[in-house]
Amino acid sequence: MKGLKGLIGEIHRRSLWQVLGIYLLGSWVALQVVDVLANNFGLPQWFPAFALALLVIGLPVVLATAFVQQGVGLREASTDSAPREAGRAPAMPQATGGRLLTWRYAISGGVLAFALWGVVAAGWLVLRAGVRAEAGAPGDRRSVAVLPFASVHTDEESQAFTSGIHDDLLTQLSKIENLTVISRTSVQRFRDTDMSIPQIAEELGVAAVVEGGVQRAGDRVRVNVQLIDARTDRHLWAETYDEQLTVANVFAIQSDLARKIAGALQATLTPEEEQRIGARPTESLEAYQLYTRGRYVLNSRGSTREGVESAADLFRQAVAADSTFAPAHVGVADTYFQLWSLGYVHETEALPQAEAAAERALALDPDLAEARALLGSLLRVERRLEEAEREFLRAIELNPGSSAAHRGYSALLFELGRADESLEEAERAVELDPLSAGARRSLLSRLIWAKQYDEAIRESRKLLEIEPNEADAYYYAAIAYTERGEHDVAIKTHRKAMELNPADPYYPAGLAHAYARAAIGDSAVLYLQRAEEAGVPLKEIAFVYAALGDLDRAFEYLDRAYATEPGTLAGIGADTWSAPLQADPRWFELLRKLGLP
Repeated sequence: MKGLKGLIGEIHRRSLWQVLGIYLLGSWVALQVVDVLANNFGLPQWFPAFALALLVIGLPVVLATAFVQQGVGLREASTDSAPREAGRAPAMPQATGGRLLTWRYAISGGVLAFALWGVVAAGWLVLRAGVRAEAGAPGDRRSVAVLPFASVHTDEESQAFTSGIHDDLLTQLSKIENLTVISRTSVQRFRDTDMSIPQIAEELGVAAVVEGGVQRAGDRVRVNVQLIDARTDRHLWAETYDEQLTVANVFAIQSDLARKIAGALQATLTPEEEQRIGARPTESLEAYQLYTRGRYVLNSRGSTREGVESAADLFRQAVAADSTFAPAHVGVADTYFQLWSLGYVHETEALPQAEAAAERALALDPDLAEARALLGSLLRVERRLEEAEREFLRAIELNPGSSAAHRGYSALLFELGRADESLEEAERAVELDPLSAGARRSLLSRLIWAKQYDEAIRESRKLLEIEPNEADAYYYAAIAYTERGEHDVAIKTHRKAMELNPADPYYPAGLAHAYARAAIGDSAVLYLQRAEEAGVPLKEIAFVYAALGDLDRAFEYLDRAYATEPGTLAGIGADTWSAPLQADPRWFELLRKLGLP
């Protein structure tokens, strides 16, 4: 007991309570600063704990140093106050360094601990910024991914209704120019994932994630949504709506969510954006539900003729329920365009119907971005390129976050000979929809057309990471290998594409072209016959004959294509395979007829 009292007395005598108090106060201030920095600069969750650990480690070091150095200082003080012997000079201090290491200087240990944390944090930020820049991930706080909403019920009608609310919220958010919103295709990949929110955000390159659920019961609808800061995994806010099931309430919920998400992410809305977000395209709940079911079917089964035609039927029913519902008309137009794109219906049957439906939608709502983008694609196929560009520009102005609009505009720009701009638009489409095979296919084709063959091969590998059995990744990589003169690899890679999708008529044409470039004429003709029997566009056959050196037969097929399927000639001016034709006067005549530069 006597020893303990002596120790306490010694602590009092050496002012260690004061040292401890100042150190703890300084540590508390430092930790507040750390918390602010971590929340605002995207530091990982363990960085505040790392700062605390440094300060805890520093505490005994500071106390021990203060204890020892205060003892030195006291001894020096007693020596200085003792009577001096006559004629003797004052004694030198026992430790000249002691005066530099008093408890005041020892507290600098806390400052050093905080400084060390700052150095590590700054290094992490610089390294992370470099990695994110290389990966193309947006570092802006105003970036968000809206994960698929959960539905209590598993029947198709409930799933379609939930999916519709999710899709509409994405559309509303993508109308906000200074907000980056990841598109539907990419977020759908995380529907049933076990990944954490920070992991998902890192994969998609966003600063925030929205998750939620929809429950419809009788004449009530309940929507609960949470906005999560992806860097800290903390909820920024949560909202629950429990309303009567009316179409007005559904649209009001979507609009309110869009505004609150934008506000939480510090994305300012213009008056025009406010007006577009608040619009109600229909007053008919029946029409809205039919429309959402149509979109659900098209999204889930849109690669088959049965799926597209089923979606078209639902869109027509929605139009019948409300003829003024502009998005339903866009749905009808989209299905016609899809039927043509997939090769199920000839362009003379599908494209006029698609254009009429798109124009009807725009007559009802001139600010409907989806209709503008679709009309731009239709005008591009019809070779009305200046009109098409106006539509795409307006679509992107109305909905800057639409990956599909950027992809369509990219295709048009390349046809106009503006390769750099085209590539930028394709890259923007991938940024908005990074896990979309379609967006990556589009970028891959632009890289081929831009003759960036090494980058195209790298991009094909990225596409295969998303879709390991994506035949187009092999198809475009094979074209790149051909252009690099690696004919054996090109032929092998084309065969892999055919193995994965034997029904695609483009793949035997690609293999025929590879054989022609390798000067293996018999095999080229064999696979060219297979491609023609499979119904490949006549343009592709012409290119193979051009590679074989038979320009007369090549232009014969191009003339037939211009007469019977001019839409397939879109982009021919920039197509890599057209090189053997470009010195022939007939080539310039064809471009003139197509209205290409």
